[in-house]
Amino acid sequence: REAIGLVCEAVPGAKGAVRRRKPCGRSLNSILGKSNLKFAGMPITLTISTSSLNLMASDCMQIIANHHMQSISFASGGDPDTAEYVAYVAKDPVNQRACHILECPEGLAQDVISTIGQDFEL
Repeated sequence: REAIGLVCEAVPGAKGAVRRRKPCGRSLNSILGKSNLKFAGMPITLTISTSSLNLMASDCMQIIANHHMQSISFASGGDPDTAEYVAYVAKDPVNQRACHILECPEGLAQDVISTIGQDFEL
């Protein structure tokens, strides 16, 4: 949830209440690492199957990320003021472990979390 807050602050035009909060401590900054905002604000197509979660740029059909479900260790929705966001942590060969933040159309974030959760159960 902290990562969702950081994205809301860093990306111009991101939805979600920007609240006054304490700056991240050194230990949390070392865990979160440097943000990669290359695809921030870009419309994407999210595909979730029993084997993987795939993010593709909607306009050019470029694959942004393809994570096998076994590589996803955590998924969560935002707080009430950032309820349209989903965060998940996945491991990949390039970035090691990274937290990915998705801004969903209104009302869909919970569906995304539920679908990921159902895949964890399979």
